[in-house]
Formats: sequence, C-alpha cells, structure tokens
Amino acid sequence: MSRGGGGRERLRGTTMQDDIRFASAGDDIKIWDSSSMTVVEQFNPHSTTHPVSSLCWSSNNLFLVSASGSGDKIVVSSCKSKPVPLLELAEGKKQTCVNLNSSSQYVVSGGLDNTVNIWDLKSKRLHRSLKDHKDEITSVTFNGNDSYIASGSMSGEIVLHNVTTNLSSAPFGHGSSQPIRHLKYSYIKKFLLGAASDSGSVMLWDAHSQNPVHMFDSAHKAPASGISFSPVNDLLLVTIGLDKRIICYDVSSKILLQTVVADSPLTAVDFMPDGATLAVGTSRGKIYLYDLRMLSSPIKSVNAHKTSVQCIQFQHSNTHKSSKSSNKSSLVSANVAKKVPTKSTHTVKDLPASLAAPALTQAAMTVDSRGLEMNNAKPGMKVFHKAQVLM
Repeated sequence: MSRGGGGRERLRGTTMQDDIRFASAGDDIKIWDSSSMTVVEQFNPHSTTHPVSSLCWSSNNLFLVSASGSGDKIVVSSCKSKPVPLLELAEGKKQTCVNLNSSSQYVVSGGLDNTVNIWDLKSKRLHRSLKDHKDEITSVTFNGNDSYIASGSMSGEIVLHNVTTNLSSAPFGHGSSQPIRHLKYSYIKKFLLGAASDSGSVMLWDAHSQNPVHMFDSAHKAPASGISFSPVNDLLLVTIGLDKRIICYDVSSKILLQTVVADSPLTAVDFMPDGATLAVGTSRGKIYLYDLRMLSSPIKSVNAHKTSVQCIQFQHSNTHKSSKSSNKSSLVSANVAKKVPTKSTHTVKDLPASLAAPALTQAAMTVDSRGLEMNNAKPGMKVFHKAQVLM
C-alpha cells in the first residue's frame, strides 16, 4: 500500500483552506471538499476485484494517477470536470503503487513483479526499469527535488535510485525482514527519508549518504501503516498504525511527542497544506480530520469507503508564502484549545493545563508525562510523552 505526492508544492503559513480538496482510495476513488467533507466526485477506472491502492495528484491538481491492488494498470484521469480516464499504462504489469515527480512528467511505479518502473507521460512510454529488488514493492516515492527515487519492499529492504546518475544503492534496511509499508520524504529537508514498517518501527534515513538518522524502535505496537512529514514544520513527523495510534515526533530531537488513540486500526494519512490539519483513514472505511491544536478528538468524520481506506492525498497548493509568514503561522502556533467535544466516537482525555498556552514562535509547550502507559490507552486518549510539543 503506497501513497503518492512526493515533491508536492505545499502552501506555507496559512489557515485551513475552504477550497482544499483531497482524494481517497478504497473500493473506488472519491474526491472530497475538506471543509464540508462532502463527496465532489466518485469514480473507479480500475478492476473492481481489488481496491484502488495508490494515487497522487498532478502538480496542477487537474489529473490523478492511480493504481490498484490487482496491478491491472496505471490510469491517468482528468479531473478538470467529471473524472475521465485519459491514459492507461503498464496494463497487466502488476504495478500497485505510484508517485509523480514535481513536474508531473514522470510517474514512478512498483508492484508485484519486484520491478520499479519510471514512465514518461509526455511520450507515454516506459522511460526506465529498475530491477534492484527481490520481492514485491510496496511503496515508491520521488524526493522533493526529483533527484532520488526511494522504493521499499515486502522483504523490508529499501533501495535509493539516483535519477541523475542512473545508479542504485545496495538494498538496505534496519535489519528486520518485516515489510516496508510506506516511504515518504520530508518536504523541507529534501534528503530526509522516513519509513514505516510492519515491525511497528519508524526509521529515518539520510538519502544522500544512505546512513540511518534514527530508528524509533517499536513505536507502534502493531504494523506501522503510514507516515507523513509536516509540509510547514521541518521538525514534525506523524505516523499511524494498525494499533489505532497517531504518533507525533520531533525529528530533530528524535523524540516521541504525543500519541492519540483512535477507535479503529489506521491505514492512511496525509497533512493538509496548512500543516494544521491531518486526514486519517481507517480499516473500517472511515476518514477523520484532526486539528493538531486539539488532537484529542477528530473535528470531522465521514464514512468514506466500503473497504479500508488505502490512500489519502490532499491537492497541492499553488500559493507560496515567505519564510517570515511561515514562521508566524505555519508551525500551527494558534492557541491550543482545552475544550473537549461533548459528543465523540472517541474516548478522550482532557489536555493538561500546561498546553493552554498563547501562540509561540515554535509552538513549544511542555507536556505532562502522565498517561504514558500505552497498553491502557483508550480510543481518543492522548498519551503524552515527556517532551515538548511542536505543533
């Protein structure tokens, strides 16, 4: 299961955008209005025997590239008005995960045949084929400046391919043979690669040197299923897992900041371009929107798919803000609400008083370490770690 969107242009320093849309994949593809959480479009260009497993937006948000769990084909669909399939690639080649580069000219794909393929959408042909893996490929992604492609496999191996030199690294990993479920590059630190594994561990790598940066060993108590870097805060990383947990990390200090327990195993995750909102999909087909300033309970939820949510991808933003503007608001530094909704499907724990702080430049707020016992966590409960929350 893989998610697209490497190299996306992200909006820096804004509040939640009313017109931001996102796509979700499961038994079909749905395009949502994130403000109203209503379906704008619904379609499925793939065989209905398997869920749609992977998708990504083009840089202008006019096209969606998708793949299915059966690997029937890669489809480029126009989303200018009603979704219409424009181009089909890799028919019968068992490609199950896709990602676009930043110009949207090249699609990288991987799948059941152990091969990573690079497709040129301009010529509509296979540009390059890489046979560095010995097992099924589960996730592929370009880094932010399109200089590297990372691919992960069922054997737990990661391979980095230098697009410029056409050279691939030797397969590497963290020593576990557990499958890699999701790879993602940081939007800001272009060579920082994150990996989520069935072992429950979360690994960070320097793609330039191929050296490990840090491993959060057994961060999840079940397979880690998704990983997402903040588009506006170079310190913040979020992972999800089948243990129902959303975990926030400080990648600089290499610490776990905060954990929230949902009511179902979690299978997909993506940040909204504002950096303040997180969309999370579940094994039961639900999608939750969380505001990072009050993570104790989702602000919106919807029944989205008949299957598990395989992938969530927000559209790109075409607006850029200066770094000064980013410093003011992109770190999600609005006041932290203490209020807990009275009605929720999640059992919640009120936020410590120390979190009720005015806006700070780094939004750094000391949190209580009580409630760290993971086994007793209840759905919706915040499990605070003795650290600083960077929101």
